[in-house]
Amino acid sequence: MSTQQTAPTTYISTAPGVTTAYRLLQPSSPTTKIPLLLHIHFRANMDFWDPAFINPLAQHRPLLLFDQPGTGRSTGTVATTFAGWASSAAALLTALEIEKCDVLGFSMGGCCVQMLALGWPGLVRKLILAGTGASAPPEGFEGRGSGLVWPRDVPPRWAIAGLASARGRVQMEEAIRWSFFPGNEEGASAARRYWGRVYERKGVAAGKEEEEGLWELLGDEGSARQREAYAEWMRPNPGNSFERLGELKMPVLVVNGVEDLLIPTSRSWELVKGIRDAGLIVYRGAGHGFLWQYPKEVAGDVGRFLDGGSGGMKARM
Repeated sequence: MSTQQTAPTTYISTAPGVTTAYRLLQPSSPTTKIPLLLHIHFRANMDFWDPAFINPLAQHRPLLLFDQPGTGRSTGTVATTFAGWASSAAALLTALEIEKCDVLGFSMGGCCVQMLALGWPGLVRKLILAGTGASAPPEGFEGRGSGLVWPRDVPPRWAIAGLASARGRVQMEEAIRWSFFPGNEEGASAARRYWGRVYERKGVAAGKEEEEGLWELLGDEGSARQREAYAEWMRPNPGNSFERLGELKMPVLVVNGVEDLLIPTSRSWELVKGIRDAGLIVYRGAGHGFLWQYPKEVAGDVGRFLDGGSGGMKARM
């Protein structure tokens, strides 16, 4: 079985002048041939996926990790809309001749995969939306019978600023520690364990090329273009996801931490309200990085959802 620590990085042309870096993890005893495509968060590349989350999932199904054009090891330019990100993801699936997959998007990656499922519904069998939210509602929106009122909860500026300005290993470790994990000793310990697992990838401990790839963070221009995509997401636009959530006919699982600073947990409930066949799981004591704080538990829940029936499970914590 290939793992997050050992899977080779492969490259494929997905558009004129664009080479996309990806890793395809193959299980030794698959229970399904349908791959799970995973999309990472703001400024990150596929090296940031936690092996403790990825490897249990990879035991039973193919996993496809990739870097968006303009990020990590992929060439090209960062798109300034999540519809553009979705188009790039669809292009990768086409290039790899994948006709059906499950999809998981984390944070900004979750915005992208909403648009992928809306724009290419035939590609997506099941959808997992992790620590993310729908786009902005129309002008004058006052809730969907849920008590939610626009403007909704917003993340603290220091958290976004820290992630956007971090340079190199030490600064990014600190930015993720304070914005992804609770501000207590339990959160600090979980962050240290997460980074320790990330550095297990072959070659990283020895300071070889893999570490250089890990810290191939977006510069000012790429980071600004990603933030521009999110700013566009936060302006009313009927072409984005909020007014189209009802179009999502596939089973959907929404997961988040109960103390998410970056994309407040209330927006997870908003997704569930708008999607007919959606279930919700919220993890106590966890922040935006709940995937890294409880990797085995989240991987287990995701696996059961993918192996089971509809997404309409009861909300639980």
